[in-house]
Amino acid sequence: MRERKREPIFNLPAVVVLLLAVLTIIQIARSLISPELDSAIIAIFGFVPARFTFLVDQGAVLSHLTEVARHSELEGQIGQFFLTYAPPGWLWFTPLSYAFLHGDKTHVIFNGIWLAAFGSPVARRFGAGPFLLLGAVGSVAGAFAYLAVHPAELSPMIGASAAISAFMGAAARFVFPLGDFYRVGAEPAPPLLTYREMLANRQTMAFVVIWFVSNLLIGMGAQAFGFSEAPIAWQAHIGGFLAGLFLAPIFDKGRKA
Repeated sequence: MRERKREPIFNLPAVVVLLLAVLTIIQIARSLISPELDSAIIAIFGFVPARFTFLVDQGAVLSHLTEVARHSELEGQIGQFFLTYAPPGWLWFTPLSYAFLHGDKTHVIFNGIWLAAFGSPVARRFGAGPFLLLGAVGSVAGAFAYLAVHPAELSPMIGASAAISAFMGAAARFVFPLGDFYRVGAEPAPPLLTYREMLANRQTMAFVVIWFVSNLLIGMGAQAFGFSEAPIAWQAHIGGFLAGLFLAPIFDKGRKA
């Protein structure tokens, strides 16, 4: 019997390699500039929920800012900086631009690992263009999911986790029935799982349940237990994952997985 061919595990799609390179270069470049300039970059390109809420409910944002300042004058000044520093016109780009910034090299490394693992099968099946568009949609969905829960938050959210979560959600629709992440599938590729088929597939459901539980636990406990200096925006992860899970058929071109 002819042995089934496999693609090497490190033979990543070009578009995934490109994204990894861009994220790495940005992080390296930021490490070489002054803290003041880096803070300005985060203020401009990071996603600050309060900036959006301020457009429709200035009172709620100012009330929260006053409360923060009452607790800590320094935190109040920082909050005011992130609320007012960035040019107003750039506001509408931040639901996407925040995904290209990370807190530190560890943040980039972990996101890079997940991007390589789950982005690769999605890029192979969907193609480079739809893959990038899905990542953008996941980023935006994650940003506004976070905004819905923290409308007056003054601290900027950064990181590609929501976009990567969208790749995870889309991958859940097809990677487990194929047997592994790097299988060279038959042409045409098998269709995406329906929701009923997902519920009947033990591997798929185990992945989805574990993903949600781990995100909730890590998001709520990472800072408390010292695993992260900044709060983890688990709401953004869920927004991105659901976007990828439900919108995958729009981007699927039936290519080889």
